[in-house]
Amino acid sequence: MASSSAPTYREHPLRVACVQYDPKLRDVQGNLNKASEMTDPLKPGQVDLVVFPEMAFTGYMFTSPESIEPFLEEPRIGPTALFCRSLAKRIGAYVIAGYPERSSVPGTNGWNSATVFSPSGDIVHNYRKSFLFDTDKFWAQEGDGFSFVDLPQPIGRLCLAICMDINPKDFLSPWDAYELSRYAQKHSVDTLVLTANWLDPPAPTDPPPTGSELEDKEEEDEKDSPDGPSFSTLNYWAHRLMPLHDPPPPPPGIFLEETSERDEREVLQKEVVFVCCNRVGLEEGTTFVDL
Repeated sequence: MASSSAPTYREHPLRVACVQYDPKLRDVQGNLNKASEMTDPLKPGQVDLVVFPEMAFTGYMFTSPESIEPFLEEPRIGPTALFCRSLAKRIGAYVIAGYPERSSVPGTNGWNSATVFSPSGDIVHNYRKSFLFDTDKFWAQEGDGFSFVDLPQPIGRLCLAICMDINPKDFLSPWDAYELSRYAQKHSVDTLVLTANWLDPPAPTDPPPTGSELEDKEEEDEKDSPDGPSFSTLNYWAHRLMPLHDPPPPPPGIFLEETSERDEREVLQKEVVFVCCNRVGLEEGTTFVDL
């Protein structure tokens, strides 16, 4: 997502493949088989980045630490790591996938995590979800906060987030805090990737529209159909990313520490690419939005 005045700073466009599918709860091998079938057509050098959904191969609707315990994974040797490492090496691209991470401390909850694999199959970044959704709270603990990793162009500085991270924290913090997008803006992120299990309908956290906004929303909702993308969800995300595509002047010194070697005006005008991979389908009575 870029502002109208954003410079074209990437020498080459970013080529991304999002693997959007309907994983089955607890059927890890079946889900891996489906993901393999969907990615087999990818050829070496065809894409720069492949993104899978949140908890890509386990399903999502676990309701207790006991129910998810058999499916918790080690970051480097679990089913997600083995599959993504192999895919990354085969096609020579970065691969991102979500998974439920096991804690090394006995008796403690795990994390809802996502990992970045390099074209050589190495883990270059592991992120733990910061803002937990209600379903996560049955079994997961919060991560340490947003983070980024510097990768070669055309990806550049990448910030990885998971689903609820784009919302106000606990749906209670101020709407205009824009925690994730302001973090990305502050740290001069080039590529923001969101792995998600986003529910349908969209989260009920958008400020209630009034007047002409209400008319616009009614027209917008009419565009959504079962056979097409959810424009209301896309517009919701665009709103949550407002500081990146329509940034106001920053408070004095906001970029001072993180961009001491960068020009602040360049940071404000730079292009930021937003990528989201969301799962689809129905799981335990919960429908996930089709994009």
